[in-house]
Amino acid sequence: MKRITGIILIILAALCSMPAWGAESGGDIRLFAKGEEVILPQAAYFENETLMVPLRPVSDAFGAACEWDEENERISVTLESVTVHFKIGSDEMIKYGEPVPMGAPVCYSGDYAMAPADALANAFGYPIEWDERNRAAFLGEVVDLIVNPMDGTVVTDDYRYNNFIGRYGIANIFSNGDTYFGMEIMGVNDDGDYAKGIANLAVDVPEADVYNIVVPTAQEFYAPNDRRADQTAGITALYNDLLGRNIPNLYTVNAVQTLSDHAAEKIYFNTDHHWTQKGAYYAYAEYSRVNPNIAELDPLDSYYTVNKYGFVGSMYSFSGSSYMSRSAEMLQLFYPKPDYKGAIYRDPYMNSYMSSVRAVNSGYDSYKCFIGGDYPLEVYKTDVNNGRKVCIIKDSYGNPFAVWALNNYEEVYVVDYRMFNGGSYGSYGSGIYTFKLKDFYDRVKFDDLIIIGYPTTVNSSDLPGKICQMVTWD
Repeated sequence: MKRITGIILIILAALCSMPAWGAESGGDIRLFAKGEEVILPQAAYFENETLMVPLRPVSDAFGAACEWDEENERISVTLESVTVHFKIGSDEMIKYGEPVPMGAPVCYSGDYAMAPADALANAFGYPIEWDERNRAAFLGEVVDLIVNPMDGTVVTDDYRYNNFIGRYGIANIFSNGDTYFGMEIMGVNDDGDYAKGIANLAVDVPEADVYNIVVPTAQEFYAPNDRRADQTAGITALYNDLLGRNIPNLYTVNAVQTLSDHAAEKIYFNTDHHWTQKGAYYAYAEYSRVNPNIAELDPLDSYYTVNKYGFVGSMYSFSGSSYMSRSAEMLQLFYPKPDYKGAIYRDPYMNSYMSSVRAVNSGYDSYKCFIGGDYPLEVYKTDVNNGRKVCIIKDSYGNPFAVWALNNYEEVYVVDYRMFNGGSYGSYGSGIYTFKLKDFYDRVKFDDLIIIGYPTTVNSSDLPGKICQMVTWD
C-alpha cells in the first residue's frame, strides 16, 4: 500500500455530455469512501498522474452538498463548514477565496463532471491511500482487499483411480479398469523457509512483479480421497502466509482450480511424476489472466503439434513396476509460435556457454523434450518485439511452463535454483556458481519474475534454503 499525493478522490455530479480530455486507461479502478465502496457510474481514470473521478457519487457518500452553476460552468461542494469551487476547464480549485493548483483541469467524461480526487481530499482533510496491487483508492478508512486466489477452490472427484495396486518405491500405483496411474502422494507443508525465500526475493527486486505458483501433483485430482494428501489446503495456507506479508509486488496464482477444471484432459502423465505440456498451458493461461501486462494465450488448437507414442516416464524408473512399463502413453508437444534462439549457460553471468537449446525438441522421447531438461540457466531471445522480459525460477515442473512464455516475452530467462549456491542437483558443476537475484536483475532488467515448483520444492529442508540464498542480503 502506498501513500499517494497529487492523486485521488472525489467529485461532483455533472450534467453535460462532452468527451474527457486525454483520459488514460481506467475502468478497473475501484474507489472507497469512509470504508465503503462507491459505485462509479463513470469510470475513474488517471490524467497526468492525477486520479479523476465522477464527483456526485463520492460527494453523496460523504454527505456533501453539490451545487451546479450552469451559466458559469462552476461546481460548489460543501461539507460541513468548508466549501470549495471547481470550474470546468480550470486546473485550480478555489478554497477560502484563494486558488489552489490541481494536477489536471475539471472536465466532462460522458455525462459526468470529473475532478482531481486529491483536491477534495485536501479540502476536507481526509487521508488518501492508493493500493497498486488492487488498483484501488481509499478516502478515509483503508479496506484490506488482499484475497487469497485459492479461496473457494473446488477440486473434482470425477476422475479418481480408486483401486490401489500398491506402493513401489515412491510410486503409488492405482488402477481404473485396465488403466494404471503412478502417483507421488505428498502434502504441501512449508516450515516457513519457502515462504521466507519467496518473500525475500520479491523484496529484492521491487521494480519487478513477482508471481509464485505452486503446482499440485496428479494425486490431487486422480488419487482416491482416502489416500491422497490435501495439497489444496497446503497451498492455500502457504499463500495466506505470503499474502499476509503485504509485499506490494508479490502475487500468487491458483493453478489448482484450472487444472481441476480440465482434469478430464491429459494434464498429467500416468507413467511420469510431471504434468504434461497441456497441463502447463492451463496454468500459464491462468498466470496470463492474473498478469495484466501480458496478452492472453491463443487457443491450444492453434499451435503446431507433434504427438509421440510409446512414452514411459519416471514412474517406471522410480518403481521398476511392470504396471508402468505396460502403460505407455502419448507425449504431446506444442511448439511456440515466435521465432527464437535459445542458449544454455553454467553461470549467471552468461560467460560459460554450454550449447544452444530448443524450447521443444521432438528428438527426445522423454521429459527432456521441454527446454532440453534441467540446466543452470537458459536464455531465449524471441521475435515477439514487445520489450518485455521474464525470469522463471523453477524446478522441473517449470520446464513445459517456460515454453509457453516464449509466446509473450521478447526475452525469457529460465533459472534452475537447484544448480546454484552449492546445489548438488545436476551434473554440470553449477553448484559452484553463486546466483544472486538482484545482481541478475541489474544485468537483464526483467519485468516479471515467476517462481514455479511442485510440493517437493516447498517441503524439502534443503531446496527452499537454495531459494533463500538467492537473496543479496542476509
